[in-house]
Parts: sequence; structure tokens; C-alpha cells
Amino acid sequence: MSSLWATLLRATILDNRAYEEWRKRPNLFLRGIVLILVVSLLAGLVSFAVNLATLAKPVNVAEIEEEMKRWFETQSQFYPGMQDPEVREAMKEMMDQIVPMISDIASIRAPLPRGISALFQAVGGWISRALTAIAGWLLYGALVLVVVNLLGGTAKLPEFLGMVSLYVIPGLLGLLNPVPCLGTILVLIGTVWSIAVYVKAVSFTTGLDMGPSLLAVVAPFLVLVLIGLLVGLALVFWIVLLF
Repeated sequence: MSSLWATLLRATILDNRAYEEWRKRPNLFLRGIVLILVVSLLAGLVSFAVNLATLAKPVNVAEIEEEMKRWFETQSQFYPGMQDPEVREAMKEMMDQIVPMISDIASIRAPLPRGISALFQAVGGWISRALTAIAGWLLYGALVLVVVNLLGGTAKLPEFLGMVSLYVIPGLLGLLNPVPCLGTILVLIGTVWSIAVYVKAVSFTTGLDMGPSLLAVVAPFLVLVLIGLLVGLALVFWIVLLF
């Protein structure tokens, strides 16, 4: 076990021998799944605890109303049109309708005690985020391998996925995500670090240089963003024509 942890830690500093040791381990694809699952669950522990505490706390209607007012005032600074008296009056009327609805919903007696219900919701969210990470690893890894093949590299999908799963290790910095200010900075550092590990794993596994490997890692993201923008523009255009 100690050798495994040493290998994983050295992989984060882009040590070639660590990547070679990881590749030689049996059942590489299954190891990748376990690694993604374990790290994702560990990284989400603090968020799980915070979410559990939030869900278990009784609904404070006055606090919700105050947050809505604060949000409206914040938006008014960026969108001057929201400062119009008619808009402010409409917003007030909307809050007067929404807040009682929230109060009524919160007063509905649940089949389970609030604490038990909150625990189930928090655990469900915690596990679903880990499963989403696995799905993202599988899908994005397949897209990256397509680009790798176009660039002249080669690798078998199970081995490739097992190798690039090392990218998740810096994600442990996400454990401190709920910490104000510091959490955001650490998550940003972890994201950049994860990309570096991913690029290194692609280069090591496929034989591509670091430049083409970086392109292979970034290209699917850019394509997905472009597709999203085109779909969004098409949707807006369709709504304009419809109305």
C-alpha cells in the first residue's frame, strides 16, 4: 500500500518512473475506476458535511427573503434597468408570493424525520458527484483518444483510461472547497495541476510530445464549448422567430 501511495504522489510531480509503475500494475482500467471513485468521495467529504448540516437545519423563511433582497440589490448594480420603480415593485410582488409558498412547503410534514431525510439527500448528492466524475472520465477520455489518433498517437482505450485516471489526484485539494476565498484558490490550483497530470499521462501512454498531448486534451473541451454556443444561439434564434 505504501508503494502505491508513493507511486501516486510521484505521478503528481510528473515522474516518468511513477507512470511506468502505474502502467505495470494489473487491472489498470479497474484501478482507474477505483481511483476516480475514492478521490472523488474524499474530495467531497467537507462539502458533504456542509450540505448535511444545511439540509438538516430548519428552513428560515426570513433568511431566504433577506437573501432574495440581497440578490436583487446586487443585480441592480450591474443592470440599471432593475432600478426602475416598476421593476422593483414587480420584484416585491413576486417575493410576496414566493416567500409564503416556501413557508407552506417547508411546513409540510415529511414521512421521515428531517435529520434522516437530510442524511439520505446528502449521501445521494455525495455519491452522485463521484459517479458523475467516473462518467466524465470515461466520456472525455474517449474523446481525447480520438484526437490522439488524429494526431498520430496510439493507445488502447482501457489502458489509456487507466493511465489518465491519475489526473484526479490533485482534485483532493477540492476537500477545502467550502473554505471561503482559500477554497476557490486551491480548487483553481488543483484544476491546473490536474490538467498537467492529464497531459503528462497522455504523452506517456501514446508517445506524443507534450505539445500535441496538450492539444489532444484541450481540443474536445473547445469543441464541446463551440457546440454548446451554437446550440444556444440556435435556441435563441428559434425563440425570437417563434415570438
